Amino acid sequence: MPGGIDSWVGRLSIVGARGVPPSRGIPEILARSRRERTLPVVSANLGLPCPESRAILARQLLAVHQWDEIRPRFEAIPMKGLDLAHRLYPSPSLRDMGDIDLLVRPSRLREADGALRGLGYVPSHDAVRLAGSGSTLNAVEYARDDGSMPVHLHWHVSNASLPHFMYRVDVDEVWRESTGGAMASHHRVVTLCEHALKHSFSELIHLTDIELAARGVDAALVAETSRRWGLERAVFYAAALLRDLAGVVSPALGRVRLPSPGWDGRAFLACARRRRWDGLSALGLLSMARGWRGKARFVLEALVPARGGSEGLRTRTLGGRVGRAIGMVCRGLTSPA
Repeated sequence: MPGGIDSWVGRLSIVGARGVPPSRGIPEILARSRRERTLPVVSANLGLPCPESRAILARQLLAVHQWDEIRPRFEAIPMKGLDLAHRLYPSPSLRDMGDIDLLVRPSRLREADGALRGLGYVPSHDAVRLAGSGSTLNAVEYARDDGSMPVHLHWHVSNASLPHFMYRVDVDEVWRESTGGAMASHHRVVTLCEHALKHSFSELIHLTDIELAARGVDAALVAETSRRWGLERAVFYAAALLRDLAGVVSPALGRVRLPSPGWDGRAFLACARRRRWDGLSALGLLSMARGWRGKARFVLEALVPARGGSEGLRTRTLGGRVGRAIGMVCRGLTSPA
């Protein structure tokens, strides 16, 4: 098939993409796009009905209903699915979501926690206690047993189990420059790149989101923000993978350039181009640590997290963390290309 199935899936995962693949390849393209969470976009680009559209739209309408119930009770900025589906996608039925991500000011966390509890949501952890522990996990899930979507309450944009001392998102700046209850467009782009790297760019939906959010955004602001926050590599990787996997050159991301991606950066991109799997982010984050001292610190904190620091590989014992690290490598080496 000219261009290959993977090439067609990547190209058609971009909102508004054109092109018609040979009809014999369409069933496999649709099957692959379902795994990449871009089936609605690919179906729309091919002019085909999407069997999931009605269910996705129902979830989006439920999320809006919940947000309308929550928003009078405390100030918050919607992130990711809720924000993108209703502000940027041509139709919310093109962007599925599994929970409602909300960013609150750290100083108003107790208020937000109390408001959600008052609405019947039960948190998975004590948010106020977790926020004061020094953990790198900066969000808590709240669930309600009436069929509502979970609410993922964030008090910081960065929320990861692996060490990320290499960069610092200025959450005060995010709030200061937000308008109309939404992040500034350049902040949205940079934080989506950080989020995608944290999730190893493991699904094409991350690139779909980034490309759409970056349309018409000031490239100079994206470059300057990513430099100040230490996220130039995350933006650079997003631009490279958009080009290589989806055939898209994003002007808003293209201003960010690296003198050299380094051996680990080149290895990350080589792996991501060939096969993407959950756990590849460890290599991408390692590449952001400067020098051998920084890289040694990253490995040490991932395997032996300091008390109150990163959560490492989310296991209780050193042996478990080493085993999980080996397992992630083996999964990457043995997963199908």
